[in-house]
Amino acid sequence: MRNTLKKLTAALLALAMCLTFAGCYDENKTWAAKKGDSTMPIGGYIYYLYSSYGEASSKVNSDTDVLKGTIDGKEAKSWIRDQALNRLKAFYYVSDKFDELGLELTEEDKTSIDSLTSGLWPYYQTAMETFGVSKDSFNLAYSTYSVKYQKVFEAMYGEGGELAIPEEELKTYYTDNYYSYEFFYAPLSKSNEDGTSTDLSDDEKAELKSTFEKYAEQVNNGKTTVNEAANDYAEKSLTDSTYNSPTPAISTNINSTILNALKTLDDNKATFVETSTNYYVLRKLPAADKFEELLSSDSDRLSLLSSMKGEDFDKYVLEKAAEVQDVEVNEKALNSVNLSTLVNDNNKKGTASSSAESSASESSES
Repeated sequence: MRNTLKKLTAALLALAMCLTFAGCYDENKTWAAKKGDSTMPIGGYIYYLYSSYGEASSKVNSDTDVLKGTIDGKEAKSWIRDQALNRLKAFYYVSDKFDELGLELTEEDKTSIDSLTSGLWPYYQTAMETFGVSKDSFNLAYSTYSVKYQKVFEAMYGEGGELAIPEEELKTYYTDNYYSYEFFYAPLSKSNEDGTSTDLSDDEKAELKSTFEKYAEQVNNGKTTVNEAANDYAEKSLTDSTYNSPTPAISTNINSTILNALKTLDDNKATFVETSTNYYVLRKLPAADKFEELLSSDSDRLSLLSSMKGEDFDKYVLEKAAEVQDVEVNEKALNSVNLSTLVNDNNKKGTASSSAESSASESSES
């Protein structure tokens, strides 16, 4: 009797798990799509579904359940499934384009794929496996796709590529959106012997402000450089130098207070800047002077191209994905995945309002 009860309990538990996810094991539901010798397991599609749910969340207001929302005039549920299918087909477009361009995965590329998976999987394993995404599926749908996507992007926008950008256009984008500056700073707090931190007093802040304003004046008068001023302050305050050498930075990655100072500052001029946590001596440099140097670095050039054309290329890939031929989509398997399994208390509501509010706050200070 006891064994019979155990078997019944186990059977009911298995049934509950089947009903929660995509149904009990069915060979016909283990794959999402096929093209030639390439098969995307259902876990890869579920990953794209989860990713699309995240996109949908950012488009639905924070007082609305994501799955009850509307996106671009379409029910969110339909939008999520359509987007996931587009992402699935994009995998094949990128793979086909990768082969068409004669690209290959080098040993370094394969290492990058392994690193992406091994670096991210520990953080997402519990959630992914709960949804039905295995490590191998994640490795294919995310890591392999990401590396191929980047190589295709670089080839298409690179010299001689079908989407290549004239250097003058690239330079115009760079000078319109990037700033070059050097700085050093001091925090508006001090460390205590017990390891805690205390805010500077008003008098200490006033003294520090006066010191930094004098440094900025001396830089503008040619009496010192920002680096020398940083070293002088470090010596007098018995701290390490906080000097940061000139590095081009896109405006969207610059603290809003510093960005506003840069916008009003003439090239080669220094100024004092105050943020909520630090005082700065900041000197603006001509951004164009760093352009040729940036182009000489493959990684920096790729970063610039990504900033300029990253969003456009993503849209381009999704558009081209619809034109991919000979993809066999397993509708039965796709439809068996219940969207509700992607929802928990933390992601149930949209984030559109909170995203808008957070965009108004300051970026990281650097």
